[in-house]
Amino acid sequence: MKNNELTLRSTTAFSAGKKTTEEDIQQFIKVKNRTARNPVLRAVCIKFMLDGVIESHTAQMLEPYIDATADDKNANCDFALPLASYRSLLNRFDKEGFQIYTHAIGDRSLREALNAYENAQNVNGTKGRRHRIEHIEQSSPDDIPRFAKLGVMASMEPIHADPGTMEVWAKAVGEKRLPHSFAWASMLKNNVHLVFSSDWPACLTPDPIRGLHNAVNRRTPQGFPEGGWVPEQSVSVKDALIAYTQGGAYSSFDENIKGKIMPGYLADIIVFSQDLFTISSMDIYKTKVLMTIFNGKIIYSDKQFAK
Repeated sequence: MKNNELTLRSTTAFSAGKKTTEEDIQQFIKVKNRTARNPVLRAVCIKFMLDGVIESHTAQMLEPYIDATADDKNANCDFALPLASYRSLLNRFDKEGFQIYTHAIGDRSLREALNAYENAQNVNGTKGRRHRIEHIEQSSPDDIPRFAKLGVMASMEPIHADPGTMEVWAKAVGEKRLPHSFAWASMLKNNVHLVFSSDWPACLTPDPIRGLHNAVNRRTPQGFPEGGWVPEQSVSVKDALIAYTQGGAYSSFDENIKGKIMPGYLADIIVFSQDLFTISSMDIYKTKVLMTIFNGKIIYSDKQFAK
């Protein structure tokens, strides 16, 4: 970092939970204050884990899993972090000026995260932190409007909504709840700040091209299922690109210097092999990156493109 060797911009989160001590908190604060204005590497966020995942029945749901058996211990497991501890730590970090991310995959965890953010705002009198909830694979339609009201961002990964790998997931959730699964379109309709990411390394690939394909089509590259998986929650190419670019810029409080190609903005740019706005949406996955520009310098160029 001192030698200007980094070729990406990173906003890093400290992990907080049951074992977080006052000494840890003080160290987090010191690092936050030291890196807050760094243009490439900041450590100004806190990450909480509130639940697990749908497939193993460890994500917290408002209603029981459809395929849960009587001896399924996971289906009735506790939150990954006791709610009282979560709220207390969240209030503290919110007061100290941290931006907070909360892993919440199930709709019950999502609700509790929103409740905790709302409580922190009321207790601390804070606004504009741009706290986020991560993943949000299942949501209740009653809670989606609360994001915009509270100024909470929805950070979601289209790569995980891959119909080719959703059989176990969908069986656990059940048909009744599917209309609110990976609800990207519902988020946008309710004016929620949506940011797309990869969840790497807990995903098939960090390549955003595959994520863009899923966001727009909700079908495998081979076209399964015909018509798309919960197609009403798909988004346009434009909205998907905004979530991957301007969404991230807004999340890092950099919306006035990055996320767009325009005068005065940072020259962080990639060049695609296809115009995503003119090709068939089912050809998005074929797109290649021909060039990567960071801070005005070419750091990657496809050999064929260079010719």
